[in-house]
Amino acid sequence: MTVWTREAIEALGPITDVPTVAAIFDVNKDTVYGQIRRGEWTATRVLPLGRKIKIPTRDLVALLYGSEAFAAPAPQVIPAVPAPCQHPEIPQVMTSESQSQCGCRSGESAVIRPLRGA
Repeated sequence: MTVWTREAIEALGPITDVPTVAAIFDVNKDTVYGQIRRGEWTATRVLPLGRKIKIPTRDLVALLYGSEAFAAPAPQVIPAVPAPCQHPEIPQVMTSESQSQCGCRSGESAVIRPLRGA
């Protein structure tokens, strides 16, 4: 008999089958299949793949150990295009007059010039 710890469930991979889910919940697999067939299974998402039914293990971990199990700090978003008042120091950029609307000081704004030979 397998002891279903969080690590054991995560080791199953991204998805698992209904008999394994039934073993985790310690119920008969026919009970789980019946609930899925009748639309009563609300514990996790159900992924029908042809005649096979798969259950995401991430849903099992979230159900059994709480949604904070996958809480991670939000990644810092770096804008693809800098705001008008941000002026990176890049060799292709040379300074020009200031931008009074964004509050930049003189010498901080930039103009992009084409590369040689382009």
